[in-house]
Amino acid sequence: MFDVSRLFGKGIRNTLLLKNGLQLSYNGPYVVVGTDTIMDQFHVNTFCTAEYTMSVDYDTNNKEIIKVLVSATPSNSSVTVYGRSNMGNDLVNITSTVNNSYVRIILNPAQKTPTTTYAGAKVIFSATYFQTQNALQGGDAELIGSGNNYDNTNVNQGEGGGSGY
Repeated sequence: MFDVSRLFGKGIRNTLLLKNGLQLSYNGPYVVVGTDTIMDQFHVNTFCTAEYTMSVDYDTNNKEIIKVLVSATPSNSSVTVYGRSNMGNDLVNITSTVNNSYVRIILNPAQKTPTTTYAGAKVIFSATYFQTQNALQGGDAELIGSGNNYDNTNVNQGEGGGSGY
């Protein structure tokens, strides 16, 4: 039997301690970037903010890592890219939309030349979601409910990646 206590322990201030130099690595599934590609979505009644680390891989010479913050209410969402490292070319553009129920993180390929884009780039990501602390009130937001009845339409279909919610 695999003993996880060799790898994890209780850290200071109720944190998870990674023992013996344990590191994290990520590999797919990936999202292929096209026009208005949904990378991820979450319900604003469950989570209000998220932090993403995205790895974008277009080809041998075009790689990128991006740090992104997303915050959302039932009627507004905001994306902040606060860290980006690449080989000289941004490969994707990141936006968000919200519809009184969930926020979607949208990717579009960046322009490569005046007539071509980085469509087809593959993206994997990790996410940390932060739960909504105050119940949503008023208007259509009350229709959201408190359950986890997620609408996963068009999210992570085929070879998509990420959490899906």
